[in-house]
Amino acid sequence: MELVGRLSQKFVLMHVSGIPVRADVRWLAVLLVISGVIAGGIAPITGSLAVAIALGLSATLVFFVSIFIHEFSHAAVARMEGLRVVEIVLHPFGGLTRFASEPDSPRAEFRVAIAGPAASFVLAVVFGAAAAAAEAAGLNVLSRLMLTLAIGNLLVAAFNMFPGYPLDGGRVLRAYLWRTGRNLTDATILTGRSGQWIAAALIAFGILLVIARQDLFTGLWAVIVGIFLYDAAGSIIREMNSASQVRVQDVMKLPAAVEPERTIHELVENILPMNRQPVIPVARDKQLFGMLLLAEIRELDPKAWHSTKVADVMRPVTAEHFVDLETTLIEAREAARTNGIGAVCVLNAEGKLVGVFRG
Repeated sequence: MELVGRLSQKFVLMHVSGIPVRADVRWLAVLLVISGVIAGGIAPITGSLAVAIALGLSATLVFFVSIFIHEFSHAAVARMEGLRVVEIVLHPFGGLTRFASEPDSPRAEFRVAIAGPAASFVLAVVFGAAAAAAEAAGLNVLSRLMLTLAIGNLLVAAFNMFPGYPLDGGRVLRAYLWRTGRNLTDATILTGRSGQWIAAALIAFGILLVIARQDLFTGLWAVIVGIFLYDAAGSIIREMNSASQVRVQDVMKLPAAVEPERTIHELVENILPMNRQPVIPVARDKQLFGMLLLAEIRELDPKAWHSTKVADVMRPVTAEHFVDLETTLIEAREAARTNGIGAVCVLNAEGKLVGVFRG
């Protein structure tokens, strides 16, 4: 789940594999509330309120570790797919993993999205087995706690598979729509609308719980989560619609091009120190010849830099490598995402290089 902009006042909990793990300050309040609910449920069994509170807090911490494992599963698979993970955030309604960019294929999108619910389901099975073992051993309190954690993880897996953005199931649906012919933008808008319907149903369900069953806690929680999801889904829809009005000329960067006859040594010594970018246009007098990837330069033997020309290792320009000034931001993103480079050059009406856009 990628609900990023609306989380504030975060603090760093730890770093795992170089990824900062942060928590929204409101997460602390939720931690205390859930601890209290669990403690209230086991207090009659323990016979001690202090013990019940300690166990409730411990179980809640284990549950949030489970949430972290859910999110880290997204992050681990994302790295396998070549995505850079910016951060993992624990917030009052669960967690999110933020990436520097979108996956570049439906397959990658599906794999990243499904990893979290799959991890939660596995955890539910593990805790369920632990609950059964504890009950067989006569450890009633431990059995209750393990069963609570099993149910909690199962609910996390099931709820996240609802087919609407920003839930993981929404991203699975987006991958399917993308795979069957929709572009990523249209697929995102459709899953966002689905997410709004799911959020509205959750809000209605919460209100019904309060009115029909006087279950204020569960009902209010459902309403709050529903509002949060509705706002997040609406945000991505607005972002996609807004992007359709923006032209690539409004967001492109001025190109730092290199001539095709230059050697790799000249590029590394004279150009890269001032213009280190992952994709470099190859042009002379603004006439585009190709695209040079910094990652591919790194694979060259430095001993060959003096004798290897840029033209020898560049990717010759094709129609998928450039767009015109009137191309929309959405179209430019799609082109950059699908051309295997992650960027497009921007040409003016005369076919001259005037900018570079990275997706």
